[in-house]
Order: sequence, then structure tokens, then C-alpha cells
Amino acid sequence: MSIDERIDKFLHSDRKAPLPYAVGDIVKVRITRIMDYGAFVVTKDEHMASGLIHISQIPDGVTVEVNQVMDAEVRQVKEDHKVEFSLMYMDKRDNPFRLLENVKNELPKKEVPQDEVDQIIQDLSKEFGVVSEESKTIIKDMVREMGVYQFTKAMMRTLPQFQRDLVYHFLKELSQGREHL
Repeated sequence: MSIDERIDKFLHSDRKAPLPYAVGDIVKVRITRIMDYGAFVVTKDEHMASGLIHISQIPDGVTVEVNQVMDAEVRQVKEDHKVEFSLMYMDKRDNPFRLLENVKNELPKKEVPQDEVDQIIQDLSKEFGVVSEESKTIIKDMVREMGVYQFTKAMMRTLPQFQRDLVYHFLKELSQGREHL
């Protein structure tokens, strides 16, 4: 179909047919204008639908220029025959681990199971005696960082070689404190 036929068809139609795009479709578009908030585009098919790629939908490191032709992902098709596009699929395609990072960021922060920490502290107090508040905080931070399993595994590996002479550790702390005087 020539451009004249497409224009004539467009001008003489009472009602525009619904656009055939579905969310997630990849459509070839041409950049027509660039603004601070995004890039206006028109599809490179017989529908010549206009749309916008919002600035938040352009990945870091991707540059767009007027008249540039590229593939864009359909985010939304509006009733007024306008289409919202995204280029974020490029980021996922180039770095599949970025998608996993985004999923991880959306997960709630890892909470340290207090009952597990209490059990670890109880086991350490049986082994060594009193566990200070400072040590409890350090244990909780290490469990948060390493996870219960890895912390317990490291603890079990370290315990057999660990010197249990508390006087030795007291004197070591005392000598370090003396160096700062």
C-alpha cells in the first residue's frame, strides 16, 4: 500500500480500527521529537500510531536521536490510539541478571529470625559464659549478612580450633587498650 493510499484510507475512515498491539509486543518505531520527559515516536507500520517513550522507560546508557528507527516494547495502548512504549527490554536483553536484581530489590528486607539468633547466643553462652550486648549485636549483624546456615557452619568449623582461655583474650584486649594510651 502506497503512502497516498494509506493517507486516503486514514482520511476517509469514520472510526479508527483498534490498534493490533498488545502489551509486551515489540514494534519498530521512529523517533519524531525529543523532549525533557521522553521521546515521541510513530510506528513504522501501516497504522503509523503515535506514542511516547517516557524518560523513565529509557535505560541508562541508551541514547535516542530524532529519525532514529528502533524496536520498542508496547506498555499500554490507549483509547485515543496513542501508545506508551518502553526501551527497558533492551536492558533485560543485554543483562539478564538485571531482571533478577530488580526482583531482589522488590523483595522485603531479609529479617533475622530472632529465635535462631537467640539459640545461637544460648549455644555460645554455654560454650563461653556471658555474651555481652555488643557481642549479641555483632552476632545478629553477622547472621543477617551471612544467613543462619552459613553463620552456624562457620561457627562449627571455628569452635574446635578456638582458644577458650578467657584470660588470654582479656590480656589481649588489655594490651590493645594500652597501645591507645
